[in-house]
Amino acid sequence: MKTTQEVAERYPKILETVDYFNREESFAFWEGNVSGLSIVEAAPDVLTWEFKVEEKHCNQLGNLHGGCVATLIDICSSFAIIVSTGAPWKLVGISTDLSITYLRGVAEGDTIRIVCDVQRVGRTLANMFTKIYDSQNRICYSGSHTKFNIDSKL
Repeated sequence: MKTTQEVAERYPKILETVDYFNREESFAFWEGNVSGLSIVEAAPDVLTWEFKVEEKHCNQLGNLHGGCVATLIDICSSFAIIVSTGAPWKLVGISTDLSITYLRGVAEGDTIRIVCDVQRVGRTLANMFTKIYDSQNRICYSGSHTKFNIDSKL
């Protein structure tokens, strides 16, 4: 996982979180297979990523696997909390709800664009909406994600 220098300078906590995600530990599920994620743009309440779909991300039909789509939306929208203009969170919280809509498949070799919009970040809950586009700028997947703040109350 990586970010641009410009994004890292504007949002130092993004770089810190990317570095944490890249730590030397093995992942049991999709997290270790999506290390090619790149943050390409950040603005208040919007975080944009790119990701190249490889064979290991695909189902038996050669399209991006639904579980991988859910993982991408989970990870990418969680990071979007960092660029939120809402209540500040120290951590990105835990998921309480994740709803995915599968509109169109994306084939191996395509580079997708993942746009995460922060709808609201409050003291305890955050809501994000994500759209995933193929290289022809067609919407392929979307997702709604709710997170719970686990920052220490001490």
